Amino acid sequence: MNILTSCKKDFKSIPLGIKLIVLVIFLRSLGWAFVDPFYSMYFQQFHNNYSAVGIFTAILALSGLLTIIPLMRLADKMKEAVLIRDGEALFLLVIFLYVLSGFFKSIPLLVFTLVLNGISHTLLTIGTEAYIRKHNCDGKAGPFGYYMAFDYFGWVLGMVIAAFTVQYYSLNSMFLFVLPSILLGFIILPHIHERGIKSLFRGIKKYFHKTKDIVDIYNDWKSLDSKMIFFLILSFFDGALKMFALIFIPLFALSINLDLRSIALLMAIMYMPYILSYFFSEISDRVKKMNVITTGLFIGALSSILLYFILDKVWVVVFITAISFSLAIIRPAYNGAITRLTPHSMLGEITSLNNFVERLGRIVGPITTGVIADIYGIKATFLFIALVAFCLGGFAIIFRGYSYIIDPEKCGIIK
Repeated sequence: MNILTSCKKDFKSIPLGIKLIVLVIFLRSLGWAFVDPFYSMYFQQFHNNYSAVGIFTAILALSGLLTIIPLMRLADKMKEAVLIRDGEALFLLVIFLYVLSGFFKSIPLLVFTLVLNGISHTLLTIGTEAYIRKHNCDGKAGPFGYYMAFDYFGWVLGMVIAAFTVQYYSLNSMFLFVLPSILLGFIILPHIHERGIKSLFRGIKKYFHKTKDIVDIYNDWKSLDSKMIFFLILSFFDGALKMFALIFIPLFALSINLDLRSIALLMAIMYMPYILSYFFSEISDRVKKMNVITTGLFIGALSSILLYFILDKVWVVVFITAISFSLAIIRPAYNGAITRLTPHSMLGEITSLNNFVERLGRIVGPITTGVIADIYGIKATFLFIALVAFCLGGFAIIFRGYSYIIDPEKCGIIK
């Protein structure tokens, strides 16, 4: 069976609930694509240096990280669609607060908005990924590849449209393009049926009010083996690089004199490899995942080094796209491996832990690269990223030989 036939067969086997949730995520990405190419420029209205932009971004990630702590226990008890719905509802408030923050140039209001945005994004992400993991017991990379493909297709489509319409709206009003996607999400989510608590606040009251909950989480963390820890480190790096691309690639493009339309198109091209994530996930399921991860890390490292030395605009597009390609093949692979290494009863908790360390990367990454950019110039950040990627690639080579057997009853690892 060739890969295209396998893709078609596996697509048909994906549960309807996953397809509906991915549709909600696609719509959200389509709306936010009008914002993301210019997000860091919006921040520069408040304070015009790289470190400040990195700190604003870190605040967003920090609030999301703190939100994950109660969700580590609740994600296995709650209806995932409820988490997504509450995240969308909070997004509704957030977009209006962004508009007001930009209008009044108020840093305190912006910080409050970033905190709420971090919470809402976490609810949306945990709900989505926990649902996919719970309905993907065999740990295949395909459902995550499908999720990534449609998520980033929304970004690419929206950014292409934004490139040709950016002259008609301001940096403050661009957030209003997210409104239609939220309203459509409210229509789709009630059609996803599952068991679990229907209220987030009720879940917190019932399952997260004792010190024992924190102790249980800590004990679960201590039981993780070295392979799982490595995949979580990859998630940390993924988060750091994801936020770097969102914030500093547009600022880097400005530094080489690209206009707003070109920046939006650059971001769209940069995200295109993720659209092929479903295809890459099929390859990942056919070969050793560590081989895929090793290859991706070295491609990303080499491309980052070349970006430091070569600033021709065509090659900049090529190398930035190559970095995205490396992440596009890595992400479904390590997510599928995490699912296989996790007992079914802990899928929500491990999903939360994965998002916890990914958001740590989103905090540390922007601050670190922002400081490096202010001291040594924004090009130096690419050398830093290359160094980290090469180190992780070395560890990936060490772990290449690992294997696991799946217990169909527990959907976890047998050692």
